[in-house]
Amino acid sequence: MSRLLRFAAVAVALVILSGTGCKKNSAPEPPYVQGPSKAGPGDTLTFRFTSEDPEGDNVRYKISWGDGTTDDWSPTSPSDEEYDQTHSYAVANTYYVKAKAKDTKDAESDWSEDSVKVTVGSFAPKAPSRPSGPAKCTTGVTYTFRTEAVHPLGDSVSIRFFWGNAVGNWGPMVGSGDVYAESRRFDTSGVKMIAAQAKDASGLESDWSDSLTVVVDTVHVNPSGAPTNLKLVADSDSTVKLTWSAPVDSTPGWYLVSFREVGTASYDSIASCTLALSYVHTPAYRTGHYQVTSVFTSTRSTSIETPSTIPVWSGVLQVPELSGTGRTGFGWLRSNGTATLYDMTTADSAAKVDFYVTDFAQGFAGPKYYAASPDTAPLDPGGTVPGGNWNMTMFSHLDSLAGEDSILPRWTASITRYRRAKSLDSLPRLVAGYTADGHYALLRVTNVDTTLGKVTLETWFQLIPNLRLIEH
Repeated sequence: MSRLLRFAAVAVALVILSGTGCKKNSAPEPPYVQGPSKAGPGDTLTFRFTSEDPEGDNVRYKISWGDGTTDDWSPTSPSDEEYDQTHSYAVANTYYVKAKAKDTKDAESDWSEDSVKVTVGSFAPKAPSRPSGPAKCTTGVTYTFRTEAVHPLGDSVSIRFFWGNAVGNWGPMVGSGDVYAESRRFDTSGVKMIAAQAKDASGLESDWSDSLTVVVDTVHVNPSGAPTNLKLVADSDSTVKLTWSAPVDSTPGWYLVSFREVGTASYDSIASCTLALSYVHTPAYRTGHYQVTSVFTSTRSTSIETPSTIPVWSGVLQVPELSGTGRTGFGWLRSNGTATLYDMTTADSAAKVDFYVTDFAQGFAGPKYYAASPDTAPLDPGGTVPGGNWNMTMFSHLDSLAGEDSILPRWTASITRYRRAKSLDSLPRLVAGYTADGHYALLRVTNVDTTLGKVTLETWFQLIPNLRLIEH
């Protein structure tokens, strides 16, 4: 054989060998870290770590807790499966948890790109929900009002009401998120602004809730000369357009537009000296109530209408998994934002359901549950949902540092962040929703029970289409 032919044969052999036996090992992906954002000193906290190895090798984790301590390499876990580890912080401070992964061939990832921020300290309860109860009352009759308050650490709370002219007594301790009810008899007529406040066992008090307007023995009419027919629409997904009608019995010199942010007690002027019958407000991601005042030469007249951008809270509900017992379809009424559960075994519910909970398998043993779009339900192996014109809702996880009042991710058809189903893991889990008719909503899932087939959650629904503002 010639020298040239022998050289060519050796070259071919080397190419074959290099393609079959010398594949380079790649490091795992930087871990995805999940965990609580708030805690008390000494609380035992659970964090979850996930990393995917390109070759599917098992991985180990090294964890930096942000307090000067670092856990050495953990036992091996399967690629792309969650690894749980607990930790506690004795001193109140802010800590950042990060991790890196290593495969069985000792190839290490970089440190995780997004650290979990944990704030350790004392936390007051959140402001209770706006009290629910009758909007019209009669003097001398006893009525019941209800509210709920959530504590950031899940501690029990005591609640008291402001009855429009007097602050009531603190009630007994109730669980975080549990309904507290109190009865009241009004002895004088007039308009009452009913609000609630919470405190925990250490005496830390929340802000006052948004107020419920209650009219006692009076006729609710607009003052003479006040603007009427106040309405809100979305001018963009973060700006609001307010419109109104001029008074029918007089002509104002100009109008004053005011805004009261949720959780505050007074209105602030956002526009004055306007002659138009509309105003576009950029609320800097705040929500609240609006009012318009007619200004005359020597008098002012303010409409009683105070339209709001505050999302409607569902209360804490238990939603059965698709194979579970009870009504499994969750929907929001577009008239008032009320949350209702519907029977998904009938096609009559197709136009009413906005999402359901599923493990995409027969039974409800999980291990993972998802919030899913109703239009996927007829093909879901876990249920017997008939065909029909079921709604489509898209979902997106909020970032690990986001809170309940964070602005929701923007939905656009060209961005794939929103999907027809999102997992309900790393509890509590915050999930953004976007309905087919353009309503944004927030889901907060606090418990997934695969034994009973139920999910505990609460939602906030924005009644104004195409508006992302979710502060509550």
